[in-house]
Amino acid sequence: MSKIGFFTLILHREFLESQVSQVCVKLYPSGRIHVIFLVEEPEVEEERSSEGEPRRAVGVDLGIARLATLSDGRILENPKPHERSLERIRVLQRTLSRKRFLSKNWLKVKRRLAKQHEHIKDFRRDLFFKLGALLAQEYDVLVLEHLNVKGLIQNGTKKRRLRLHDSSFSELRAVLEWEFRKRGKLVSPVPSYNTSRECFLCGGINKGLTLEDRVFHCPHCCFTLDRDLNASLVLLKRAGWVPPAVPVELRPIPPLPSLGLVRGGKVGNDSGSSAFRAG
Repeated sequence: MSKIGFFTLILHREFLESQVSQVCVKLYPSGRIHVIFLVEEPEVEEERSSEGEPRRAVGVDLGIARLATLSDGRILENPKPHERSLERIRVLQRTLSRKRFLSKNWLKVKRRLAKQHEHIKDFRRDLFFKLGALLAQEYDVLVLEHLNVKGLIQNGTKKRRLRLHDSSFSELRAVLEWEFRKRGKLVSPVPSYNTSRECFLCGGINKGLTLEDRVFHCPHCCFTLDRDLNASLVLLKRAGWVPPAVPVELRPIPPLPSLGLVRGGKVGNDSGSSAFRAG
C-alpha cells in the first residue's frame, strides 16, 4: 500500500473477493495495522422462539467494584485493567520524558507506551464482547438502567473518576445492546433513579442507604439482600418482568477467555459471597 508498504495480512475468516464492497485501513500509534473489510452477505432469518415459549429476561446492574451484577445472582468482578497497568504506564511516561524529542529511543518508548494503552483497550473490549455474547445466548431480553456517566464523573473524587473511566460503562452498555440486537432480541432501558435504594420486595425506599453500605435493608418490610443484586432485581421489576426466584447467594461468572494483563494480579472472579439474609 502507498505510504505503508507491504505487510503480512492475517485473515480471521474466509470470504470471497467478489463480496468485498469496501476496505478501511487503520494505522495505530503502536504501528499495528487493522484492515477492515465490508462484506455483503445475503440476509439470513434467525430462528426465534415460538410465542408459546416463555421468554427469559435478565437485569444487569453496573458498578465499580463489581462490573456487572445479574438478576440471576451471578457477578462479574471488575478486572480494572488500567489501574493494574498504571505503574507500568507511569514508568514508560517517565522514561519518555527523559528521551530527546523525536530521537530513535524516544520513538521506541513512544511506541511501547502506545502498545500498552492499546492492550488495555483490547482487553476491555474483549471482555465486554464475551460477556455480551454469553448473556445474549442465555436470555431474550436485556434490562439496563439509564446511567448519567458524565454526571458521575464530574461529581466524583479523582480516584472515583479514574475507576469510572476504567470501567467504561458507556462502552459496556453499547456492546451489550449490540450483541442482543444483532440476534434480534430486545433491550429494555429503565430509569436509574433510586434503583439502589428501592426495595425489590415491597417497593419501599431506604433513604439512609449510603455508598459504603453493601447490604440493602428495607426499613418497611425488613427485607435484606446484597445491594447490587437488589438493584438488578429492581431493574427487572421496572421493566415488567418477575424473576422465577430470588437468588440466595452470589456466584461468579465462570472465567471468560481473555487477553490477560501485562502487570497486576490474576484476572478472574472472587468466590461467591452470601447475598441473602433473613429479615
